[in-house]
Amino acid sequence: MGMLQRLSHDLRAGWVTLRHGTAKAATRALEEGELLGYRLELRKVEQQLDDLHVDIGERTIELHDRGEAPDRIVADSEVVRLMKQVQTLQDERTKLLLEMNDITVEEA
Repeated sequence: MGMLQRLSHDLRAGWVTLRHGTAKAATRALEEGELLGYRLELRKVEQQLDDLHVDIGERTIELHDRGEAPDRIVADSEVVRLMKQVQTLQDERTKLLLEMNDITVEEA
């Protein structure tokens, strides 16, 4: 009977280990999926930031070529509007990075 009990115990222990490993793999897959979503969103935000930087540069050069003074260029309503959009996107990027960091910290 001792061998049968030991075999039964080993089977139960193996089953518990298998379930634990499966649950851990499923959790890891969900975390990776979530991280992928954040990475895609981050790329979109960074592309929008790049586009805004180009727009600001073009507007600044346009105003400079017209002979506008530097203080008027900085105060230009279009430049100010674009800079507000940049700030909003930078804040969004920071939030995404923090959320991604939270996921990777939970993994460890």
